[in-house]
Amino acid sequence: MHEDFFEQMEQLTGIQLNPVQQQAIEHDHGPLLLLASPGSGKTTTLNFKIAYLILQKKIEPHRILGLTFSKAAAREMADRFYHLFHELIGTTAAFSTIHSFAFQVVRDHTSQQRLSYTIIEGPMDQQHPNAPHKRMLLRRIFQEINRSVVTDDQMDELLRMISFVKNRLLSLKEIKAVPTTIKHFPDIYVAYEQFKSRDPLHPLLDFDDMLTYANTILEQDRRLLQHYQRRFDYILTDESQDTSLVQHQLVEKLALPHNRLCVVADDDQTLYSWRGADASKILHFKDTYPNATVLYMEQNYRSSQDIVSVANQFIQRNKARYPKQMFTENASVRPIILETLPTYEDQTRYLLNQLRTETNYREVAILYRNNASSINVMNALDQANIPFYIKDVDHKFFSHWILKDILNFMTFAQDPTNIEVLATIHTKFAGYISKAQLAQLQQFGAGESLFDLLINKIDMKFYQKKQLQQMKRTFASIQTVRPSAALSLIRHELGYEKNLRKMSESLGFSLDHLLETLNTIDNIASDVPTLLAFRERISHLEQLMRDAKQNKNKNAVTLSTFHSAKGLEFDRVFMIDLVAGILPSADTIKAYKNGQLDDMEEAARLFYVGMTRARHELHLLSYRFKSKSFDVSPFVEDVHRLVTPDDAKRKAERQRPAVAARPSVPPLPITENMRVAHTAFGPGTVLHLVDDVLEISFDQGMKKQLSLQVCSENALLEIL
Repeated sequence: MHEDFFEQMEQLTGIQLNPVQQQAIEHDHGPLLLLASPGSGKTTTLNFKIAYLILQKKIEPHRILGLTFSKAAAREMADRFYHLFHELIGTTAAFSTIHSFAFQVVRDHTSQQRLSYTIIEGPMDQQHPNAPHKRMLLRRIFQEINRSVVTDDQMDELLRMISFVKNRLLSLKEIKAVPTTIKHFPDIYVAYEQFKSRDPLHPLLDFDDMLTYANTILEQDRRLLQHYQRRFDYILTDESQDTSLVQHQLVEKLALPHNRLCVVADDDQTLYSWRGADASKILHFKDTYPNATVLYMEQNYRSSQDIVSVANQFIQRNKARYPKQMFTENASVRPIILETLPTYEDQTRYLLNQLRTETNYREVAILYRNNASSINVMNALDQANIPFYIKDVDHKFFSHWILKDILNFMTFAQDPTNIEVLATIHTKFAGYISKAQLAQLQQFGAGESLFDLLINKIDMKFYQKKQLQQMKRTFASIQTVRPSAALSLIRHELGYEKNLRKMSESLGFSLDHLLETLNTIDNIASDVPTLLAFRERISHLEQLMRDAKQNKNKNAVTLSTFHSAKGLEFDRVFMIDLVAGILPSADTIKAYKNGQLDDMEEAARLFYVGMTRARHELHLLSYRFKSKSFDVSPFVEDVHRLVTPDDAKRKAERQRPAVAARPSVPPLPITENMRVAHTAFGPGTVLHLVDDVLEISFDQGMKKQLSLQVCSENALLEIL
């Protein structure tokens, strides 16, 4: 009967399913964890499983719940199902995001209890007139507590942290232990939550509150919980490796008591722990569902043998993972291409040279770690008349306060009588101008040089006047030189870069991020002749970014971050900016040296996702210099050893120092539930020990995954 089903489906759809896919589709007794490697056909398998439940098991479509974690993924699932089976079934299953489902729970509960609520997140123009928007509320609370105005970067971090706390269901003690650049974050969070809950009968809710509120409702309202448990006979979740703790708990409640649950995940593609995703629930799936079945979909139908073989070997560097072995029956096409260029500019030239002979742009992708990279690439492609589409448009660069500062410096250089502009930048260059002195300038008439007024008519110390005379000369030079030279004068002669370093120290900003923004501006300035042309170029690029969103499905190169590229595939993929400090980040490298696995393994997974987007051709690009010297990413070095093992071995032998090797240190005799102390994180309790991976819950309120071997060799742990 089942064989007849698969034969019928093959005739109907033209899709032949492999034995593991068939086994996953037929499984209907207890929980199933389906571990799907990249390109293994998980969406197809999910859709066939739903069709099987409807046609073979006679389950009504409305009693099957398909949960995804984005509206786009839900639409894709529904569209794919309709395309494959609408003639046979005539309807579809209920595909929903987990947020939408939680929203439904909240609506049902509040309606029954005659409560009301207001959503304070979403488009500003759709905001309730009597409620503050989330951003406005946080902006006010931040200013009250920190006595300073929140920047766009700080607001992004603040929003991320609040979402992280809610998705991980952290206590106040645990919140205090979470590292963040936001000063007084626990106080801000408490004030934010207190404001929202001032009226218990009419709470203010953000999007993440939907999850936490729904979870609490289903814990406390047994009648409503039983209603939802009876409503669905089967639950399927997709991309479950990126599910947060509160999302896992919602699914667990829904699945009881029948546990007819299919969880599709790939632990090797967990990318969102920084947003609250909790991969440990997948890695320890049988702790939650002891009678669960685990199946491995390891066959890759997407990529060539060259790419699959190396990617499979690469990801096995990670320790916190299931022992999957991705393989393919596809032929070899072209070995992975590794290029380490002398400079960042050489990387750009390499990209353009490769693309000039390309005709099918829609099968080409350029992938990068940070959105800032898209600006430079976009600028280069535009100048070369190569069309492009940006997967995840980010306008923050064009509204960034650093860009505004640079434009204000240029404006003041051209008009040194403009007191409004001076008021915005006087603390950002080495002019030693006080607020009181700035106020005194208001008494003088317009049209006079503010430098001359400060030097000649304002009471100042001799060293101040001397410094201002130098600043006057520098500003005069700025308006006469090319924009690239002007940028150099602003950064170094005016002391703007030194000011950024001070700000990063005092306010907790990421200096690397600030300098990257400045370097991006520098890159744009390098190709234009005048300050006016520079301003016009900035405006042009901003409009170009808006327009690029319209190029989807056109013959255009796709620009995307690694995160946003998950689920996509292309014939040719260029992974760029593969240097230490970007991928992996400097903080990740530092944490790894301290024995921490989490961030480094997530960075490796991000690299792996990039590699597995390519069907036939993969280019890994790095460089040695961009405003400062860089080392090649250790991930590139790993791939090099895999691609050319003999060469790598010979190189290592040549570089090996002629000294006795350090004796191997045996790992500490650590077991689960043992009390230990870490040199950086203090005392804690061992939760899990799998091979070399320690998962420890520290008394400070944080959980960490550590390498037992690294901790032992560097004396980072002791047994209490």
